[in-house]
Amino acid sequence: MPAAYSQLLTEFVGLQPSVLSDADTLGAVLVAAAGAMGVAALGPPVVRRGTRGFAAALICGEGHVVLHTIPDDGSCLVDIVARGGAAVDKGLDVIARRLGVQPD
Repeated sequence: MPAAYSQLLTEFVGLQPSVLSDADTLGAVLVAAAGAMGVAALGPPVVRRGTRGFAAALICGEGHVVLHTIPDDGSCLVDIVARGGAAVDKGLDVIARRLGVQPD
């Protein structure tokens, strides 16, 4: 039996601290990623400040999109989980573009 869910977990580095510490931007990135994946959110994104950065999450009907940022380090951990047919790679592409990831 094939897996019911797909997951992408990656870390982006070398990002601008101002982007990684802007709660409104992080929320908008989550919504855009879910839209690109074709999954419906179950509510608005939640963004909270932690001791070193931010945690941002969008819970969807069939998965989630989560960001953990450390602005001072310029890093962002991205976790995307979605049911089988969702285009998780498209969600990751949107996140990378919106966060200013530079192509190799």
